Amino acid sequence: MENDNNSQHNEAQNLTAGVKLYIEKRVELFTLTVAEQVSLIAAQSIQKIIGLLLLAGALFFLWFALGFLVGDWIDNTGLGFLIMSVPLFVAAFIFAKNKSEKLTGSIQSDMIQKTLENVNSEFGRQLTENKRSEGRPEEKK
Repeated sequence: MENDNNSQHNEAQNLTAGVKLYIEKRVELFTLTVAEQVSLIAAQSIQKIIGLLLLAGALFFLWFALGFLVGDWIDNTGLGFLIMSVPLFVAAFIFAKNKSEKLTGSIQSDMIQKTLENVNSEFGRQLTENKRSEGRPEEKK
């Protein structure tokens, strides 16, 4: 009787330890998945920022040339640059007035969606592995 109680107690302790280990591993997996998604988004963002900086440089020189062109047309270089600056001020005003909630929301939803997809695919893979292992007879010790 005492042996049965000890073996049941040991099995309960082993089960508890197994559940704790499983939860720890799931938390680690989730942390790694989130870190992977953050690094992917950061890398993509850096690439986009570099592309935008190159585009901004090209647009700067184009705008500069257009300022000279308009200045030549009206025989006043300063007025040509003033005229060419008006669309930039209008665009800056529009961007300053609009809040970036849509952009922030889209980035957050994209990150959450990718994280959940990875967690679900990992969970599905674990389920199929568990089903495969249940089909095999276990070796007795």
